[in-house]
Amino acid sequence: MAGPMAGMMAGRGPGHNSLEFKASGKRLLAQFRPDRATMFAMLACVVLSVGLSVLGPWILGKATDLVFAGVVGRQMPEGATKAEVLESMRARGDGGVADMLRGTDFTPGQGIDFGAVGNILLVALGVFAVAGLLMTVATRLSNRAINRTVGRMREDLQAKLSRLPLSYFDQRQRGEVLSRATNDLDNIGQTLQQSLGQLVNSLLTVLGVLVMMFWVSPLLALVALVTVPLSFVVATRVGKRSQPHFVQQWRTTGKLNAHIEEMYTGHTLVKVFGRQEESARQFAEENERLYEAGFRAQFNSGVMQPLMFFVSNLNYVLVAVVGGLRVASGALSIGDVQAFIQYSRQFSMPLTQVASMANLVQSGVASAERVFELLDAEEQEADPLPGTRPEELRGRVALE
Repeated sequence: MAGPMAGMMAGRGPGHNSLEFKASGKRLLAQFRPDRATMFAMLACVVLSVGLSVLGPWILGKATDLVFAGVVGRQMPEGATKAEVLESMRARGDGGVADMLRGTDFTPGQGIDFGAVGNILLVALGVFAVAGLLMTVATRLSNRAINRTVGRMREDLQAKLSRLPLSYFDQRQRGEVLSRATNDLDNIGQTLQQSLGQLVNSLLTVLGVLVMMFWVSPLLALVALVTVPLSFVVATRVGKRSQPHFVQQWRTTGKLNAHIEEMYTGHTLVKVFGRQEESARQFAEENERLYEAGFRAQFNSGVMQPLMFFVSNLNYVLVAVVGGLRVASGALSIGDVQAFIQYSRQFSMPLTQVASMANLVQSGVASAERVFELLDAEEQEADPLPGTRPEELRGRVALE
């Protein structure tokens, strides 16, 4: 009766102090050290892929400029120069249109150069194709490193269980320990699979897009950066509210699994001592705690993505308005603004993706805390090697 009855009466027991969140995250990343060569290769592929991806909008912008220049040039008198056409427009009172066309490299009397446009589009197609291929290779390398890392953690945990003293298992429910070795490790693997490669890609995309934005137009780049502090505040506030609930969610999962395992293992004893109703009542209570913890964790983290979408749309509006004014003044071409609007989307989307992955990351690190807590438990002292032997061997069995 000690197993299931003690499980029904016991509280959390010792060893449930949560490790510091950032330290657990760093320790989890340190588990990739044996696969650092694979991770470096994955990082190189991601860098090249992101670099080519951020060049794509700028290349497409050049194609747009060629098309627009051909449309404008076909409507102008052949034989005149660009400066003469613009001066004639200002003389007619069309100074605003002349200022807008000042940033367009057109030739009066010539239409669209479809050959040049086709070459640019082929270059863009090749750039995007190579970027996609590199990202596929990076994903494969990332999955290989993650599976190896989780496999090593599973082996370490199995070896650790064999070195723990019996007192460790006496003070804890078997199902709770089993939950750390199964549910928490599986959650770590799923979190790394869904977030690690995407997180690296998103952060590098933000950096690459930021460089291109300042290259195309420093003013518009500064306008796009206006919403970054707001995004940071949203992510930080929501993340701090969600993280404790994810820790509680996985702790409650372990307790619920422990109760279920003990009730099934000791089913005969539960029936003999008439504890069915108490067992069902405790299951309902633990299940309700898990529901509340899971709901709060998912709700708090789920609020982040809509807020980040709002910030992203605000950024898009600011860039579109200021970019339109720059085109009207002739400071930028239409192709540059088109590329910049795409960059603003590329800049905001990774931030939104990182925010949406916050619940995954927090859930994974919460599971890692529980696994590391088990790995750090005090072990039973090993027998001395070589073992000491008595000089004289004596043995006697007496029945009294």
